[in-house]
Amino acid sequence: ATLINPRYITGVDNELMDELKADRELVITLEDGVLDGGFGEKIARYYGATNMKVLNFGAKKEFVDRYDIQEFLRANHLTDEQIVEDITAVIG
Repeated sequence: ATLINPRYITGVDNELMDELKADRELVITLEDGVLDGGFGEKIARYYGATNMKVLNFGAKKEFVDRYDIQEFLRANHLTDEQIVEDITAVIG
């Protein structure tokens, strides 16, 4: 596994993305906010015409106020168990 923190990147590092294709088959993005329009979509678009699989995780685009964090994570498919289940389903 490789962790890349794109917090300060506004674009995509093409060289790094190409390096990842050499010995990986799956890229997973975890948004710290809303999934729609997030960094994960840029990564998925970059790998779109390749064999690289991409899973994007993040919150639904909706207004939430006063919520239970565990319920929020479950509703957005962001619990550890849900994420591991999705990864396992993709890589077999």
